[in-house]
Amino acid sequence: MKSLMGKKKIIPGILVLLAVGGAFFVVDMKSTPKAPPFITRTLHRGTLHRTVTATGRLKALRTVHVGTQVSGIITRIAVDFNSKVHTREILAQIDPAIYQTQVSEAQSNLSKMDTKITLDRIQLSRDKDLLAHHIIARSTYDSDQAQLMMDLATRKQLKAALKLAETDLSYTTIRAPIDGVVISRKVQIGQTVTSAFKTPHLFTIAHDLREMRLDTRVSEADIGSVAPGQAVAFQVPAYPDRTFHGSVTVVRDHPRTVSHVVTYDVLSTVPNPDKLLKPGMTAMVTIHTGDLPNALLVPNGAFVYRPPRKYFPDLDSLRKKHANFVFLLREAGDRWKIEAVPVNIGPSDGLVSTVTGNLTDKDKVIVRDTGRHSHTGGLFP
Repeated sequence: MKSLMGKKKIIPGILVLLAVGGAFFVVDMKSTPKAPPFITRTLHRGTLHRTVTATGRLKALRTVHVGTQVSGIITRIAVDFNSKVHTREILAQIDPAIYQTQVSEAQSNLSKMDTKITLDRIQLSRDKDLLAHHIIARSTYDSDQAQLMMDLATRKQLKAALKLAETDLSYTTIRAPIDGVVISRKVQIGQTVTSAFKTPHLFTIAHDLREMRLDTRVSEADIGSVAPGQAVAFQVPAYPDRTFHGSVTVVRDHPRTVSHVVTYDVLSTVPNPDKLLKPGMTAMVTIHTGDLPNALLVPNGAFVYRPPRKYFPDLDSLRKKHANFVFLLREAGDRWKIEAVPVNIGPSDGLVSTVTGNLTDKDKVIVRDTGRHSHTGGLFP
């Protein structure tokens, strides 16, 4: 009986202790601040490396298209793709038969005229003696003298025709105009080429592939910061793990307009000592346009982030202002709130941008929620 009474006294004590412990637990839970469900980045000042990105295409620094000035059938080809050639080296041969005949005909006509001029001079010398003895009239002598002058002029014409025929004959042998490498051959043996209207391109020769040219088209929004001498870095699909370098040499003022988009050509010189780069390769180009020191840097993700309405119900008012905003996380003890700050966005390097606005160092800007998806809130048109 006594043990039963003792147990009855112990049970209320245990219940009191559990109640006190639960109260302390609830108080402790309430005093512990709940972590904000956002991922933030602390603003800081630093140097922004300003760049302009574009796509480009590699070309040989000096390229010559070799054509023909005469028509005929290709009878011989002495080079092929990647052949190294030197100046005046034979590339191909056009059938010279027709042009050799033209040279022979011109030589024959010139020989006939030389013979006629010799006879004219003999006749003129005879007429001079007869005129001195008053055997022939003065008009006869003058006529023979004029004939000699006309034949001399005809001889010059025939001599020019012979030179033209010889030049055409020499053009049947196609030679390399420069030292270089054959990067294109567009002719086959037995093919007929003609130069009646347009000189055809038979071969393309690159002078030296150890130094190449990078042609880049830069948009009108970025061209103002590009200037000769700036450093260029680029990658090509053939070597995705390697970065190549060069420098801007020319910024052309001539605009190109395609689908209402205006671009300008930027030419860069690229060393290629190991000849890994080849003409025609596509390059992803980054032009380093300068550094901006002591700039307030904001991650680009902060410009597109919009918080859920349950944390920031006033999103509609921001939509009406048509401005750029970033959202700061303000914390004070166990409380936190979100503050929208309008900003002006400056230059960017693709990851961070410079801004001006009511921001300071050490501010925490929200870049996304801790969940998987970020919220834009439909603030962009």
